[in-house]
Amino acid sequence: MRPSLSRLSAPLLAVALLAGCTHTAKTPERPAEAQAPANVIRETPPSELEVLQVQAQRGDPESQFKLGSHFFVAKDYRQAQYWWARAADQGNAVAAVSLAFLYTGRNDPALANQPEMLRYLNQSAAAGNPMAQHVLGSLYLRGEGVPRDPDQARRLYQAACAQHYEASCKAVQALPGD
Repeated sequence: MRPSLSRLSAPLLAVALLAGCTHTAKTPERPAEAQAPANVIRETPPSELEVLQVQAQRGDPESQFKLGSHFFVAKDYRQAQYWWARAADQGNAVAAVSLAFLYTGRNDPALANQPEMLRYLNQSAAAGNPMAQHVLGSLYLRGEGVPRDPDQARRLYQAACAQHYEASCKAVQALPGD
């Protein structure tokens, strides 16, 4: 995983400051005519968020997921919903399970939408997301929002356990008949 620019900026700034403190030789000043005029506007590079927004708007599902996650952390659940839906509709399984969670209404009751929650949870589980498989298995085991089906719950738990999702491995062991 590549370190983010924001995590690198503080250590780099500290090194630059320390290097400046150890430098004792006086650097000659440039002649006044060689210095840039004070009114020159210097372009600043775009922030990571700005770059992410551009990529998301261009349709990149990973950027859409990350942007949705940014808004979720910032508690802007409508924007999180918007961007996660864009990513999920392009097949991003993590965005789909994230959107399913959002549709539980736990963070914002106004977003509670059981049919959409089940739609995106099924989509993510079908794409092989072990968290979605586990949650969906739990719903089938209890018959919450879906018909009670212990066999389907077992299949979903086993699929998630095969991907080393520990909670599902424990759930399989706890099921009757094992």
